[in-house]
Amino acid sequence: MSGLQLSQHALVLVVVLLVTASVQIGSVRLSRRALGVVASLFVGFATGLIVLVGGEMFLAYRGVGALQDNVALGIANTVLFVCCWYFYFHYINIGEASLRIRILREVAACSGCLPDHLLTAYNTRVVVEARMERLVADGQLLHSAGRYHAGQPRMVLVAKAFSALRWLLMGKASSS
Repeated sequence: MSGLQLSQHALVLVVVLLVTASVQIGSVRLSRRALGVVASLFVGFATGLIVLVGGEMFLAYRGVGALQDNVALGIANTVLFVCCWYFYFHYINIGEASLRIRILREVAACSGCLPDHLLTAYNTRVVVEARMERLVADGQLLHSAGRYHAGQPRMVLVAKAFSALRWLLMGKASSS
């Protein structure tokens, strides 16, 4: 395995990560947030995966180095890409969902909020109702006859995948 071969595969990964983030950001902005942050993250992931496979196939086709080295580096790049995307997903998600960050933004915006205002705006019921409204608006929850139902089976699968990953990494099920 040569240094040139390693640097080419590293370059493919860097380009793929830049494409992934650019597509994610662009899809949210171009859709004027109609697509939603979570959906845009998966659009970016799918695009990045396609670009990664294409880049790795191109390098293997060019024939720099042994085929088994290119396959091994392609697998390593795929694992690194998934790990980087997982980190990016949660980095974006914490900015959207973190109660601490939202409270700090609100305090900064109002130049010193009264505690009663924050406690009213962020009591458990208000926070859960706001989250449920967003889930309904995104189609992830359906509300009919006073009951909520899962709206998008793929999001239920995503939630189960994250629960399985949490169990695998931490040895315990989700706290919900």
